[in-house]
Amino acid sequence: MKKIYLAITMIALSAILFACGTQTNETDDTQRVEVSVTHTITTGALESETGTSFDTTGATSQEVTETFLTNPTRVAIFSYDALDILDVIGLDLTSIQMLGVVKSNLPSFLSSYDSNEYENVGTLFMPDWDTLDLFNPELIIVGARSTGAYDTLKENYPHADILDVSLTYGAYSEGLTRNVDNLGKIFPDIEVALDTKLATLVEDMEAINTVAMTHEALFILVNGESLSFYGPNGRFAVLHDEFGFIPADAQAEEGGSHGSVVGYEYVAAVDPEILFLMDRGAAVGGESTLESVINNSLISGTQAGENDKIYILNGEAWYIASGGFTSTQQMIDDLSDFS
Repeated sequence: MKKIYLAITMIALSAILFACGTQTNETDDTQRVEVSVTHTITTGALESETGTSFDTTGATSQEVTETFLTNPTRVAIFSYDALDILDVIGLDLTSIQMLGVVKSNLPSFLSSYDSNEYENVGTLFMPDWDTLDLFNPELIIVGARSTGAYDTLKENYPHADILDVSLTYGAYSEGLTRNVDNLGKIFPDIEVALDTKLATLVEDMEAINTVAMTHEALFILVNGESLSFYGPNGRFAVLHDEFGFIPADAQAEEGGSHGSVVGYEYVAAVDPEILFLMDRGAAVGGESTLESVINNSLISGTQAGENDKIYILNGEAWYIASGGFTSTQQMIDDLSDFS
């Protein structure tokens, strides 16, 4: 009789525990609902031997619509622009409880993330797989530099959502809007705040455009002693197609990510009305060489040099972390003399 009573008691206890477990799962499912996210992913890129870049020669990009779960608690971010967006709105307002970030070459406005409070999950080009395994992310965010890891991330973490926030050349505002929209879907508690901030930035960009569209400008990236030109279809096309400056060199169609190496004679021949210089060396932690460039006689002899129309663009905003809220605001501030 005692055995029968004990068996009945164990069965009843098991039923209670099962019911409790089922209720907990239902609560979790309610908190993490499915949403539809459209983004562009890149697959087929090959890792370099040093693990610091990807060969995208055979890579393919495609727009996909996938189902994501809202309110992830463990998030790994390999893109400074996405981290910037969430930081401005406030991580404490999201569901994030554990955050993994890339700590190498953090922009100054994100320096607070170089802290033991946040896990270091690798570099902008390559995840630290051992750390990421222990971290067990629910959401992974990749950007232009890290998108080559997409295939391996998808394979290694089949239960994690992977969001690509890479921006397409020539579609800065469109890409920023898409990323804000997707982050708002994934973190619904901050959706309104995200949209409000985005609207302000877009309005400020349009204000600059109305004035800039009557001025010719040339963009030059300075890297030590080297100069690189970027045109209306290249990495910094936003200067022309969205901020609205007329290309000073109407024949140039540079559309790559590394620009075209040019000499001081080229800048003098173009003779731009406005010259924008960005110091890559300083942006990545090297020594600034802008002063010697500006003082070069071929540069100072241009219209821009003679009329004090040489402007310095913030390297962190334009080169390291473009596409975020703080970086976009800095880009606007760099061009504020024209608004």
